[in-house]
Amino acid sequence: MPIARQVMILTKEGLLLLDYKFRYSDGMLMETNPDLLSGMLSAILTVAKETSGGLVSTIQQDNYNVLVSEGEKTYALLFIDEDSRELDNIAKLIVGRFETKYKDDLDGIISDVSIFKTFIEDLEEINAQIFKVDAELLSKLIPEVTPIKNVSIFEKPMNHQVYTGPRDPFVSEYEHYFTEFAVKLIESQADLSEKTLQFPSRSILQFKDNVIVLEDLGSHVLMIVGENADDIIARIKKIRRKAGIPAAKG
Repeated sequence: MPIARQVMILTKEGLLLLDYKFRYSDGMLMETNPDLLSGMLSAILTVAKETSGGLVSTIQQDNYNVLVSEGEKTYALLFIDEDSRELDNIAKLIVGRFETKYKDDLDGIISDVSIFKTFIEDLEEINAQIFKVDAELLSKLIPEVTPIKNVSIFEKPMNHQVYTGPRDPFVSEYEHYFTEFAVKLIESQADLSEKTLQFPSRSILQFKDNVIVLEDLGSHVLMIVGENADDIIARIKKIRRKAGIPAAKG
């Protein structure tokens, strides 16, 4: 499993606001000069924007990679030991939460960066979610969804697929596209929810003769592809009831 080693958060002008190294059971910490490193990475980001007009999403440095997530006023740099789209979601979560928590502080002139140290608790909480598996919920869900065709379960916040059931020929043929579509929709809905403070638990989409229903169960998202939305929703309500998950609001 990919590991997040370090997080740096800096303003778009290059001011380092927070540098935090995660400690693991092997006692390993990345040995870096934070000011020198953040200055170098800030320069790379600036040059990339000026030359290509876009943001670099990954910077490769020796034996580690740096995932870059851009907020309105800051960058979150997540140092990892291998490539991972899943950890890219964590980088986005970090910058979003940071800018929400310190909105007022980021609006003014920053003279004391020590105020941002309180975000370390948030980082530890977010990092813990990478390794968190809700085995109890999955043990309740999987027996209920096993008889149903075209079911997938994605685990948040990394949105990786943790269960795939039997498929009909159409879904089986386009399995990769359905999975990719589901992940993008989950990510888009999370971004929209964060900005609007509206948290819909169900998405229904018509795709030719098929209906795609995504149901947010809290720590997981359930996706079912079928022919009739009412039938799928009825199944989902039954799954929620038997798994002991409260009914969806709205």
